[in-house]
Amino acid sequence: YLKTYFPLEFMVAVINNSGGFYNTEYYVHEARMSGATIHAPCINRSRNLTRIEGANIYLGFIHLKGLETQIIQEIEQQRAEFGAYKSLEDFVRRVHIPPTQMDILIRIGAFRFTGLKKSELLWEKSRVLTPASGLGVNPLFVDEADDFSLPALEDGPYDQAFDELELLGFPLCSPFDLLDDATKQEYPGLFARDMPEQLHKLVTMTGYYVCRKDTRTVKGELMHFGTWLDAEGRFFDTVHFPDQIKKAPFRGRGIYRIRGRLVPDFGFVSLEAMSMERLPYRVDGRHEA
Repeated sequence: YLKTYFPLEFMVAVINNSGGFYNTEYYVHEARMSGATIHAPCINRSRNLTRIEGANIYLGFIHLKGLETQIIQEIEQQRAEFGAYKSLEDFVRRVHIPPTQMDILIRIGAFRFTGLKKSELLWEKSRVLTPASGLGVNPLFVDEADDFSLPALEDGPYDQAFDELELLGFPLCSPFDLLDDATKQEYPGLFARDMPEQLHKLVTMTGYYVCRKDTRTVKGELMHFGTWLDAEGRFFDTVHFPDQIKKAPFRGRGIYRIRGRLVPDFGFVSLEAMSMERLPYRVDGRHEA
């Protein structure tokens, strides 16, 4: 009932219940497909757990790899007692936070309300985060920090996605955006919605890895069932028999080009894989996946 009539609230509850069979990423994806706008953690909007405001879902601080529980508690406590944070400088005056923890919040975009780019915020951090700052108090009288002119700083177009990939474990944009342009043009493939019209044909599909189920044939040989997302966000399944596994094994998470034959089974269409390769993500400054 809740999944049918309150899909966004239901998905937030599943996320806050540490997920289910799938990773958190795919419940976030399901919420997006149901009409939600997904936001990275924000120091003025987010809490420890994921929360929902209308159709907006703010991921919880708990999902940030490396962010300490004590920091999360102090962020929430200061905000509850003294109101929203007004700036990066206001934040470090109220929350006792080491530079490495500050970097996590800046890189995930938790200070985007300031209107500053992440590169500018990292520069600003060095100016305002001093041994005397971050005492976890809200003083009545504060001295303004010195103001300096910043050099022109630019963020790469995919910096945010790669930071999300590192800190959350998944990007909030489509993972297909992280393929380089040449790869996207070369391997568009068949979409999941078109599978029933191509029964028994040899096709190529491009899929983002979701999960894999291992089983055994009657001879005791290992085989796999794979689940994927296509570029439109729809799920499709693949079957991998022992001979194909040896030629084209799974190589971890990512986007794969899969070629095979579409076969029906009890009214459901799957791709019987014959070959498979993982596609490289684009190179973007600091990162190569």
